[in-house]
Amino acid sequence: MKASLKIIAKEIHNAKKIAIFTHKNPDLDALGSSLSLYYACRQLGKEVDIYLKDEILPRKVKLIQENPIQKDFIDKQYDLFISTDTSTPNLLGDFKDIFLNGRKKIVLDHHSSDLLQGDFTYRNKNFSSCSEVVYKLIKELKIEFNSKLASLVFIGLTGDTNSFLNTNTNVNSFYVAYKCIKTGANITFINNVEYKSKTLKDIELEKYLLNNLKIDDNIAYCLVSLKTLQKYNAIKDDCDYFSSKLLNVDGVDISFSLIEQTPNYYSLSMRGKYGFNVKDIAEKFGGGGHISAAGAKIIANNIEKLKDEIVNECKKQCEIK
Repeated sequence: MKASLKIIAKEIHNAKKIAIFTHKNPDLDALGSSLSLYYACRQLGKEVDIYLKDEILPRKVKLIQENPIQKDFIDKQYDLFISTDTSTPNLLGDFKDIFLNGRKKIVLDHHSSDLLQGDFTYRNKNFSSCSEVVYKLIKELKIEFNSKLASLVFIGLTGDTNSFLNTNTNVNSFYVAYKCIKTGANITFINNVEYKSKTLKDIELEKYLLNNLKIDDNIAYCLVSLKTLQKYNAIKDDCDYFSSKLLNVDGVDISFSLIEQTPNYYSLSMRGKYGFNVKDIAEKFGGGGHISAAGAKIIANNIEKLKDEIVNECKKQCEIK
């Protein structure tokens, strides 16, 4: 059921043992929101664990500095299960059934999809990140919003707004950023790691993107085969920024990257400029997300055919616009 953050804060105060989950293939908002909540619960003296199966890229590990995330679930008879930044049950991956069968569940999210529900659900699509939701919850918990929490919230906030460039950025985004900076978030370190530090592999992948981008009217895209990933000793996460980078091309309104993670299994990442709804496009391929940033996981035998289908849906969206 829908619940206020005040009610959710009361449930957290009443719990002794808490398990936190976030979505698979975690982005910075998934990490920032779940980890800031984890340390907030620790500050309350709770016995709390955070679970996520996927490996975290070295750059992201460097950003969060400490990594208390566990891969294997330990049944400690938790009083409370909490998910952050997760819009659908399947995004919980291997922990889907564990979360859904939890004795008392809280869902904290900012996506428009409401397929994942808890006993207590707070979902605010007016927030640009789930980390903003957690910031508001921390205030309701009446604990110190210290520099550690501020840095983690800022990491999630800057990640989901693409350093405040995405169209989901709003007044609240800047307000929470202001509060984080005022509290002592290490934004110089965060910006240096996330936006100003490139490995040789990063540069080689960017070179590949520039040499292989395609433009069809106002649509830009790049296809990355599994063979290409293996050539550069890369994984899907290394190429996640491709769709955002393509949107910077003058005259481009919609961009996407299509990355083959495993044979015939593709990750679609989409971005759109103001007024172009890529969420609706992603939903046609079984995915979802935000109006300006969305994605999907797709099984297909022919990447060229799949690309054509995506381009056609993009053109339909442009006609609507």
